[in-house]
Amino acid sequence: MYIELLDLTLLDLIIRLALGLVIGFCIGLTGVGGGVLVLPALTLVLGMDPVKAVGTTSFYAFLTKISATFHHAKLKTIDWGTSFRFLAGAVPAAILVSLWISSKGASESFQNGLKNFIVGVVFFSVVMMILNMVKQSRTTLETEERTLADRINGHALARTGLCLLMGVIIGALIGATSIGGGVLIVPILIILFNLPASRTVGSSIFIAVVLTLATSLIYGKGGEVDNVTAIIMAVGSLSGVYYGSKLSTRMPDRLLQFIVVVLILIAAILMLLNRGH
Repeated sequence: MYIELLDLTLLDLIIRLALGLVIGFCIGLTGVGGGVLVLPALTLVLGMDPVKAVGTTSFYAFLTKISATFHHAKLKTIDWGTSFRFLAGAVPAAILVSLWISSKGASESFQNGLKNFIVGVVFFSVVMMILNMVKQSRTTLETEERTLADRINGHALARTGLCLLMGVIIGALIGATSIGGGVLIVPILIILFNLPASRTVGSSIFIAVVLTLATSLIYGKGGEVDNVTAIIMAVGSLSGVYYGSKLSTRMPDRLLQFIVVVLILIAAILMLLNRGH
């Protein structure tokens, strides 16, 4: 049976809604960004080629962050100065890398190389999450981080230069993989720029929404975004985020973090085993 408007079978529609529901639930439960969860789902479950999966994940991430961006802007929890300095380096890097990957997407050897790179970034994201878990239990490390951030913030030129450099690195990673919004930006804003938690979350969401908009437009122009899948999964994630958020208030933070690290690690291992197929 086909849903003619979407050119999908009923089963295809249900699978996409279910994926959105599960991913949204994980996001609501743990606060981890969608990219590191969506990309493995698209490549492993839906069998998308890596370039189209990156483009679709970017569009999904953009759709799911729009309302949160407006919410944080109203709450004044976005550090505009740091965000714009960061984006000054990140946006050009994301666009250039997206254009390069989009132009190479038809090559099978390039797609295999991109698969391997994506797997590496997913594993790196897991390492970052584990380090964050360890950091939360060590107050001495937090003191060291504050000292480092204070030194950086005491030199306006160094702070601007570091913002631009980190922006270029994260922008390139998001352009290449659509991963890095929450997992990588948040630790950078806390460790290097000493932003408080609320402004860190708001700023990271704003940065991510700008970058995912830019990359999804580039990939979309090249026909490498499955708009229907991204929209259906984004719709499915709405209720998932709601129920995940409710459950998160009843479970210990460390347990939640452990659950999401295990989930992403399993996805990364599956991608590693599947990368040559």
